[in-house]
Amino acid sequence: MEAVESAEEAGKHRAALLRAMPITRMLDYGMDYWDATHLADAPISQPWHEAATRLAEAQLTRAEAAADGGDVETAVACYRRATAALIFAQMAFNADHPAKRALYVRLTQAYQAAADLDTELRVEQLSIPFRQGHCTAWFVRRRGDHSGPTVVIVGGQSGWGPAFHQQAEALARRGLSTVLLEAPGQGDTRMAGGLHLDGTVDRAFSAALDAVRARTGYDGPYGVWGNSFGGLLAARAAVHESRFGACCVNGASAKPEPLPFRTAREQSRALLGVDTDDEAAAVFRTLWLDPAVDHTSAAMLVLHGGNDPLVSLDQQKVFLDLSAHATLRVWDDGDHTMYNHSAERTEFVCDWFRAQLGRG
Repeated sequence: MEAVESAEEAGKHRAALLRAMPITRMLDYGMDYWDATHLADAPISQPWHEAATRLAEAQLTRAEAAADGGDVETAVACYRRATAALIFAQMAFNADHPAKRALYVRLTQAYQAAADLDTELRVEQLSIPFRQGHCTAWFVRRRGDHSGPTVVIVGGQSGWGPAFHQQAEALARRGLSTVLLEAPGQGDTRMAGGLHLDGTVDRAFSAALDAVRARTGYDGPYGVWGNSFGGLLAARAAVHESRFGACCVNGASAKPEPLPFRTAREQSRALLGVDTDDEAAAVFRTLWLDPAVDHTSAAMLVLHGGNDPLVSLDQQKVFLDLSAHATLRVWDDGDHTMYNHSAERTEFVCDWFRAQLGRG
């Protein structure tokens, strides 16, 4: 009887992982289609993180062989596909398990290996001083570009930094640079730097702009693009930092509360560095935005998916009232953050930022 129950629990766990990490999300974050389908179809008996890591290792082997043979373009592509596979490997752990930390180190190394060989993009890892530590970020721009409009991209409770490289590439093709920011509570900033999310997070975005200005001399206007829970962080940044001239919110609530799903609750606690839902709710309340008192001069773009199981349209509409220059774009069949419309979504948003900020 125990074996049957164990198999049932394993099946439930795998189903939860696939709900959080559907193939559409894997492709959005840069995984190879073959890898994505094989991860989704991996035997339930094989731990998710092991299946994803094996796919990443195969891409790393290809990358190293290509680099040795002088095929740097292929090497860069394979390193980035390995990075994406490792992103999903570490997502198997919500709390900061030692295996999660180790996998995150590996994905950062793979992303850096791609950066070292890339002949078209300059990808510079940044260590941005903040509070008692630093935030990790990557500054992505076309080689030869020295200054110009920059968009800060931030993720949510589980997707961070290198997960949004494809968006950075799309912005670069339009002459815009990108800061892939890992805010307090996210990625390397949390797991290596020990910083968790709280009501001072807005200052991290200002520090990121200071880092760009120090390298390029450019002082704005900037853009900020937040995905999932990061949409709230982006909107807060636009409210509190006047150098932001354009803000995109993609799938967020202006007044978040702990969700009833185990995965989301565990991720929230890790993000905030707390142990209970009550503590999480208290920190979340310090982040709420209220159009009655909160305003931004930045143009606001809000994206919503009609099939989003996590965020309602009414929750998203609050962001529209923060700005006198607001636009709503709805995909009726869109899922959370429009994973299932990722190409069109990215093109639409990047074109919008170019129109708002101008070409580099």
